[in-house]
Formats: sequence, structure tokens, C-alpha cells
Amino acid sequence: MTETDFPAPPADRPGPKRRFSPLLFVMILLAVVGVGAGGYGFWTLMSYRMASVATPAMSPTLKPGVIVLHHPLGVAEIPRGAVVLMDLSAFPGSAPGELTIKRVIGIGGDQVVCCTKDNLIMVNGTPVKEPYTDYEGGIGRPFSAKVPPEALFVAGDQRNNSVDSQLFAGSPGDGAVPADKVYGVIVGLGSVLAADPFPQTTAFIEAGLPGDPVSDTGFRTSRNLALGGAGLVAVGVIGAIVIVVRSAGKRRRAAAIPPMR
Repeated sequence: MTETDFPAPPADRPGPKRRFSPLLFVMILLAVVGVGAGGYGFWTLMSYRMASVATPAMSPTLKPGVIVLHHPLGVAEIPRGAVVLMDLSAFPGSAPGELTIKRVIGIGGDQVVCCTKDNLIMVNGTPVKEPYTDYEGGIGRPFSAKVPPEALFVAGDQRNNSVDSQLFAGSPGDGAVPADKVYGVIVGLGSVLAADPFPQTTAFIEAGLPGDPVSDTGFRTSRNLALGGAGLVAVGVIGAIVIVVRSAGKRRRAAAIPPMR
């Protein structure tokens, strides 16, 4: 028997048709949207940084060793009352690169004085009641300082147990921290992917001083976008694979069915 003895397949026998799958398109679209949203969320989330500072100077607001999330802001954008991460070498006698966390109690142009008979600091002649402060010994260190432009006057919430601007008021610069020594404003507590918003004080606004507290929960939006985007990519890719595999299986089964005679 030769090859020509086998009957040739009908020339008009149709092969399995490949039809466009709307569901496959949806899965691909989900994956593309997920890549875009997740990528944007991850990219913006990376502008936030974590730090841990083992200092008691901000107790009880921040316990030593707590992980904080900070976001870079220009000094001109940082309001009174904000808590900042800074380089301790802004003060004499400290090595560069050592981090510390302090509260801003004066911005460029302010006159900061301690203290009233009620142990309140005065900013531009206005007393400020700060419920988060603790004065060991009950009396604040007396000082008067004029904050230079593009600088911050900072203090620990443990006002008599903190290396801060108060100690250097009266020296050149009046103890103010220059812009290049400020790394960012504390906006969250915890890791990048699990941080809760850091409570911002309204004490200076309530005293009648201008400026709004830092309002930055963008890390939550970025985190949700990053995680949601990753979920969409996973659903889209897995869904597309399942649809393609099932479609290929249907075509193979259709091809295996003998033609009708």
C-alpha cells in the first residue's frame, strides 16, 4: 500500500474557528490597569521613608524605638507643631548622621520665649498651651530666640530632658535648625505597608497662630494602589492563562472529531 492509497481529507473541511474572547480582553485589561495603578502606588510610596530613633526626648508622644514614617517637605512648608526627623549635628557637639526627632515650636521669623508663669512658651507674644509636653522639675528652661529665615526652632516634648534648640538659644543662630539638617515630617507610625497616621497637634492654631497642621495620609492611598494593583495583575494574568488553556483544549477536541460523511 502506498501513500496514495489513503483517502485525502476533504478540501472543504473547516478547521476549528478561533473566536475573539471578550473575557480574555477583560483579563488583559485588568492586568494592564493593575500594572499602571500598582506601579504608580509603589513609586509614590517610595517617597516615604521609615526611621527608628531610640531617644526618650519625645515621650510620651513617641516611645523610644518606635518606627515612624516621614515624608520630605521643604522647611517653608513645615508648620509649627509638626514633628520632624533631623540630623542631631545641627547642634554643637554632635556627630553628623545621628538622627533625632523633635517638635517644631518656631518657624522662620518667629520670636520664641520660655516661659509664662503657667509654663507655656510664647510665640510672637502669644502663649501656646501644649498638652503633650512634660517639664521635669515643673519649670521650663528660660530662653528667648529669634528664628532665622529658612530654619526651625525645635524642642523635645520632654522639655527638660532633650538636646534641642532651647539649649543653644543665645548662641549664633539661636539654636535654630537649618533646612539641610531636616529630613522630613513624621506622618505615620509603623512600616510603609502598615503605618497608621501620626496625630498632628492643633495647639498652635488654637492659640491663634497662622498655619495648618500637616495633613498627609497619602501613604495610605499609595499603599492601597500598590496592593490593589498587584491584586488586579494577579487576577488578570491567572484569568488570561485559564481562558487561553481552556480555549486551546476546546480547539484540540474539535480537531479530533472525525468529519461527518
